[in-house]
Amino acid sequence: MSLRYAVLTLLDIEPGSGYDLKRRFERSVSHFWSASHQQMYRELHKLHDEGLLDCTEQPQEGKPDKKIYSLTERGRAALQAWVQQPTPAQKIREPFLIQLFAGHHLTDEQARAAVQRQLEEHRALLHSYLEQNERVLQSDPAVQERYWLAHQTLLLGIEAEKTWVAWAERLLRRLDQQ
Repeated sequence: MSLRYAVLTLLDIEPGSGYDLKRRFERSVSHFWSASHQQMYRELHKLHDEGLLDCTEQPQEGKPDKKIYSLTERGRAALQAWVQQPTPAQKIREPFLIQLFAGHHLTDEQARAAVQRQLEEHRALLHSYLEQNERVLQSDPAVQERYWLAHQTLLLGIEAEKTWVAWAERLLRRLDQQ
């Protein structure tokens, strides 16, 4: 997958400026796909140049005009064609797991501290995802119905974080026994 389809998907849901898009990206897709602010703007310009996005300018007082992007029919067709293609399952790419794999170079205290940091980060992510889920569950039922498949990505994130937390807690118990 590429950033291109993440951008098309977010603009399919609702047109917006580059800033709007980045905020929406950070609240949703960034949990399973990363991109910098610069990458996002480069992709917007590429998609516009390819005719997959329209761009209208909204005048703003005392500021440059705001560019609002939306999908063209060609952009919607490209998104629809892509979403129907099978994608291979991705392997985990987690730097911490490489460090842990080389964990024989750590003292027990260093290993425990590293696992504890990961546990805290994954607990925080889990908390954030659970809060997002509550907002989804309190949203308009018609919106929930339309985007129920998108909601499944959040539910998978919740399950993944629960697994990380449980795994790290077991690992810490084992380290404490050493």
